[in-house]
Amino acid sequence: MITRVSSRGRLVDDVSLLLVAIIWGSSYVVMQVVGEHTPAAAFLMLRFVCALPAIALLALKTLRKLTWNEVLTGTFFGTLLYGILIQETVGVRYTSAANAGFLITVSVVLIPALERVLSGRKQLLIVYAATASALIGCGLLLLSDGFRPHSGDFIILGAAMVRATQITLFGRQTAGRRQSLVNLTLIEFVVVALLAGLTAVVSGEPLVSTITATRPSAWLLIAYLGVMGTSFAFFVQLRSARASSSTRVGLILSTEPVFSALFAVAVAKDTLTPLQVIGGTLIVVSAAVGRMYEGRERPATESPQPSREAHESAHA
Repeated sequence: MITRVSSRGRLVDDVSLLLVAIIWGSSYVVMQVVGEHTPAAAFLMLRFVCALPAIALLALKTLRKLTWNEVLTGTFFGTLLYGILIQETVGVRYTSAANAGFLITVSVVLIPALERVLSGRKQLLIVYAATASALIGCGLLLLSDGFRPHSGDFIILGAAMVRATQITLFGRQTAGRRQSLVNLTLIEFVVVALLAGLTAVVSGEPLVSTITATRPSAWLLIAYLGVMGTSFAFFVQLRSARASSSTRVGLILSTEPVFSALFAVAVAKDTLTPLQVIGGTLIVVSAAVGRMYEGRERPATESPQPSREAHESAHA
């Protein structure tokens, strides 16, 4: 009886994670649609304003024990998160939704290389081979449109680099520390909303007129990304990371770029070129292999790091 309940719970977790991957896969097309009438910074601010109530409710108990260390850590990583998402929000406007989904996944295979440089953490050779394979796939995507790279591709790659750095530093910064992931995420969400609003003001984006002029359909899409693509995704990953292995969580989430390509074709009416298919396949397979073998040979003295997947919840 106990085994049956455990298996049922695992199935719920897996289905929930797959739903997160689908939501994230759809986010690139959603950002393109909303971006036709809404400035990038204002859109990002509104998205996180929509995400805040749900995560604030989740943090009602833990927020009572909020520490200055959590505030400082959350502020630092919230700033990095803003850097990732503002680049994604802008970059997806100048490339295809499929390319954006594939290229942001490069961050997964860049992490082992960054950890090797920053902390000397060694991985199996197959993990570094996966990194090289993903970079080849990245090159094919950049040259997929008649050998003329789109500016958005480079912006998304910039987001992938910052994302890989953020996840790597998060593991080093929080290893061995008793910090509330919920509190950290709430602080990060607040920081992203504030920085996006400040960027909108400084860049001359008319916030008030943007808000009042936003169509009901656009508000629904913004709320969808804020509530489902951000708060819900965080909750699902946090729950799954506690009940399952990070490898299992990561492998399921590695299907995200596949869904981004499907939404690009079905909704945005994009046409995938042979180079896009080959490059995207290389990246997806490399990410899956990297997640499967990453950490297989950790040094015995190394402290376990917090689940990366749980920290990637605010991914666009």
